[in-house]
Amino acid sequence: MSQNNNIIKVEGREINPAKVDGPSDVFSSASFQLAKSRWQEDNDANICVLCNQKFNQIRRKHHCRQCGRVLCSKCCYAKMPLPQLGYGDAERVCDFCKPVCELVTKARSPMLSYELEGAKGLSEFVRDPDGVKRVVETGGLQTLIWLARQGDEQMRGYIISALHCLAMHTSLHPVLAESGTIKAVCSILSNADAEQILIDGISSLMIFCKSSDLKTQAIKDGALHPVLTLCNHSQDAIALVALKTLSLIVEHAGTHTAIIESERSALPKVLALTASSDEQVQEVSLKLLAHLSMGTDYHRQRIVQEDFTTGKGILKVLRSNPNNIQVLCNAACLVGNLATSEHSQGALQEVIDPLCLMLGSHTESVELTTHVIRAIANFAKYPQNAWRLIPYLAHFTRSCLKSANNALKFQATRCILHLLLHSTNETTEGLMKEGAAELLKGLVEIPELMESMHKSILKNVSERCRPM
Repeated sequence: MSQNNNIIKVEGREINPAKVDGPSDVFSSASFQLAKSRWQEDNDANICVLCNQKFNQIRRKHHCRQCGRVLCSKCCYAKMPLPQLGYGDAERVCDFCKPVCELVTKARSPMLSYELEGAKGLSEFVRDPDGVKRVVETGGLQTLIWLARQGDEQMRGYIISALHCLAMHTSLHPVLAESGTIKAVCSILSNADAEQILIDGISSLMIFCKSSDLKTQAIKDGALHPVLTLCNHSQDAIALVALKTLSLIVEHAGTHTAIIESERSALPKVLALTASSDEQVQEVSLKLLAHLSMGTDYHRQRIVQEDFTTGKGILKVLRSNPNNIQVLCNAACLVGNLATSEHSQGALQEVIDPLCLMLGSHTESVELTTHVIRAIANFAKYPQNAWRLIPYLAHFTRSCLKSANNALKFQATRCILHLLLHSTNETTEGLMKEGAAELLKGLVEIPELMESMHKSILKNVSERCRPM
């Protein structure tokens, strides 16, 4: 039996993954050898595990060199070299292990034709759960990863197809990651042109990046470079999956600097995609930028500067009327974050009007309205924006201040308090027409604010005093 006790399940099948003698990451190794299985004791075996026939003086016991189990001569008849286990001479292999062992042995050949035959066979095996079990238990996984070091395009196609199939089984992810799968996928993506190879490769990376643990591993293993490159691929399907993958990667704040300061002009390329005629591409690119805008103030300034340089794509989105409301939601979220940058207020002036006009035209989307009023409240913090915002006071009151939604109500309150501070007379005049009552009621609903106001007042007057 194998020495590995880390049994995992794939679609109800128990799998005991093969282990390597030495570092688990076979992609980074010039060569590798599998750890030999511990042989099952003869006394523990009364029947052949494959044919269920009892052992006797005629039906003798034999050990499979691959799995270590005890079988009869009929079920453990084949002999072949097993270089992956360090056996140069032909050794016994059972009928269960034989098909994959033959492929792994061929894949270790110095002849390209045999390597291709091995890789092709392994890629076909992993298309069903029974085949996955055989490939993972007999070292086929490590063999595929190791072969990814090859430069042959046909070989890459077989390998990436197999790795994509294996990546779809979540329970295999830890084994795949520690064996160097992500490095292999990144290497293939960086050196391939064939459309199907690119689709399988970027789809595999997207699967890995959906896991918070593997996302970090993917970044460490070099996923950022091929993903950024494919974001601008001529095939829309490939570019969209790359964008979605990048959107998952940027959820990890540690990647923001690498993207924004990339020498590959990653930021301008992503901003250019906000003008795509494909609304799904727009949605994903804006979501990605919204994630990036959560970083440092310098990052926000870079986004604003690059957007200005590349044609004010964000403004164009805010002025559009897409069928996909999520495009506007992501754009408003992005602008709301950018609006917190003091040094970018001048460059963002033009987005304020279309942003305010959204409050009355998209009342059906609470998500959009929440992002919009948050962005407006952030703009209201700066005195230079007051003159643009005051004409929309009635919009803030009707859409947000009178809302039963606390998030909308509180963001509107933030906005109006900023405006009262910067343009007291104009704001007061506007509130007297509509909104004063709602503002006061809203203030009362924030106990911490009322307490803070009382404390501030008491710094100027006393609750108790001596007679005059």
